[in-house]
Amino acid sequence: MIKEEIEKIVEPVIERHDCFLWGLEILRGRKRPTLRIYIESDSGANIEDCENISKDLNYEIDLDSSFGDDYVLEVSTPGISRKFFKQNQLIEYIGEELKIKLREQLDGIKNIEGVLVDCNKDFFLIESLKLEYKLNFDDIETCRLEPNFVKLMKENSYAE
Repeated sequence: MIKEEIEKIVEPVIERHDCFLWGLEILRGRKRPTLRIYIESDSGANIEDCENISKDLNYEIDLDSSFGDDYVLEVSTPGISRKFFKQNQLIEYIGEELKIKLREQLDGIKNIEGVLVDCNKDFFLIESLKLEYKLNFDDIETCRLEPNFVKLMKENSYAE
């Protein structure tokens, strides 16, 4: 598949900058597709990391063979309301609120908002309004962090 091919091409470039690949999306635009690459680092990726990796990807690697001739390349951090691309990314977010859109309805529900209470390689558990959902990442269309801005502001001493 094309995503896996692109990941193999971009990961070494990203790692050279002491960052790692968080995820990638291929968006089909009307005129040309967009390749959106999300990077992160242990110390938090910043705008310089995005710029440097973008330049390296533009000049050092021939993505054309895997992706086509005319596309838009975007390099970004996942941000505060980050999208999760793999189940193992959830482990460090236990106790946080998530917004999930399922591929198929589960008990008549396709959208779930709740707290991540458990996560391992086989499943993750979301608690929502006294209901628990045991899910596998393969059942998920999208999964995003729902940041608690009040908590973040207090942690950073902005709202005292």
